[in-house]
Amino acid sequence: MFWLSSRDWDLKKESIFEMLLLPHMRIPKMQCNITTSLIVSLSENGFGLDELVYRMKELANKKAFPQLLETIVLLVDENLRLRVMLKQPLPEKCGCTCEHPDLVLDGGMPRKIRTRLGIVELPRITRVKCKHCGKTFAPLALMCGLEKHQTMSNELAKLVLEQCAQESYRVATGNIHEMTAAKESHSTFRRWVLKTDADEIRMPEGTMGALPGVLYADGTKCKGIGADGHACKGDVKVLLGVRNEGTVFPIGTWTGHETWQDISDQLTKRQVKFPDGTILVCDGEIGLAESLSKLASDEQRCQWHVHRDLYHAMRVNDGRIEDVRPMQERLRGIMAIELPKGSFAQVPEDQKASIKAKVEQAEKDLDVLISDIGSKGYAVAVNYLERAKHAMFGYVQRWLALGLVCPRASSFIERTMRAIGRRIKKLGYNWKDEGVGKIARIVLKLFATEGEWEEYWRKRMGLNQSVMLNFKVLEVR
Repeated sequence: MFWLSSRDWDLKKESIFEMLLLPHMRIPKMQCNITTSLIVSLSENGFGLDELVYRMKELANKKAFPQLLETIVLLVDENLRLRVMLKQPLPEKCGCTCEHPDLVLDGGMPRKIRTRLGIVELPRITRVKCKHCGKTFAPLALMCGLEKHQTMSNELAKLVLEQCAQESYRVATGNIHEMTAAKESHSTFRRWVLKTDADEIRMPEGTMGALPGVLYADGTKCKGIGADGHACKGDVKVLLGVRNEGTVFPIGTWTGHETWQDISDQLTKRQVKFPDGTILVCDGEIGLAESLSKLASDEQRCQWHVHRDLYHAMRVNDGRIEDVRPMQERLRGIMAIELPKGSFAQVPEDQKASIKAKVEQAEKDLDVLISDIGSKGYAVAVNYLERAKHAMFGYVQRWLALGLVCPRASSFIERTMRAIGRRIKKLGYNWKDEGVGKIARIVLKLFATEGEWEEYWRKRMGLNQSVMLNFKVLEVR
């Protein structure tokens, strides 16, 4: 009986370092050939394909890929060490910035880096010192883009952040371990999330462009924890922008119990401005639209919320279902004004006049509905509709004034808030402001601007075609 074991792995290496210019690349490459030997022992009485796959995956995760990665990195370090000894110049990326560098060997230092291939332990990488300026550094660390105290590769950091934004920390650790060879505790993942700067939302001047766009605002509650350590209600507020051509950009999230007026003052202080004609689409949260009026000149009250909240407002005054449903249906009919399709300039003037007349009639019908609801004693519902009616047809007024179409409901940010709420409500509790803020911003960037998220990590990981790998089976015996 023979078994395939990780102890049966034999690694041999032959390194050939030479600077060459590949035909299809414009930058010099350092090439090394690594020859490996895999000993396979199978039972003569038969074996299972599933066990073969399982053992190969186990071998790759525990020994093969980490050792290959370690070997490649150490061979590069060996080449850099040789250059210093022979007084040859180092690559610009890992050299000294001194005007007249004179580098000498200055011992070594250990490094341990967690990657998706496993932990790469480098027992000793070369450290050099400049005789002129006295600066010491590790050329390999500079060449590979490693920061001074970095313990995790950027590609693993990206995977960890994406998993922690979708699942609880405990579940994320299990998922990462299943997908990669990395195995860390959930507290380690939490620390990594709190230290990352990938969640930062940068909004340069002119983000929305010259044409007016759409501004979405919404908030939600979560299970938080106060400074005294006791449970309390947490608060998350989100702002999203949509440019006129339809592209989305996050404006920010706030988790420190700020009011909408505080948020407006912060953005004003940062000199965040949007083009005239920008419209705010939001629900009926008290103070929201009034506080953000400096950012958006127009407002569209979410019609879905108006229809739904009328039910709750009438129920506050003990409204019966048989009274509430007819009022909701009347409100739905009043709000149902469809705009013509096609270019605004091509819509006949008489059709525009017809739309304007429909709005005027709808406003009159809304006043009648409010009067009928008030006559039945539903004071809360009357107050709610009185506050909502001035912005109920903002999308039509915007179309008539500018020829620009905007949503009549806040469904886009509602989907975003559901994604944030799922993570911070259903999959987490006792959040501190810092933790919920990090997760909310990561979810927001993943949900709203996935392309920018991927581009950020491409630059962060330095994916610029500077590495080429090729695998070839030479012989089987």
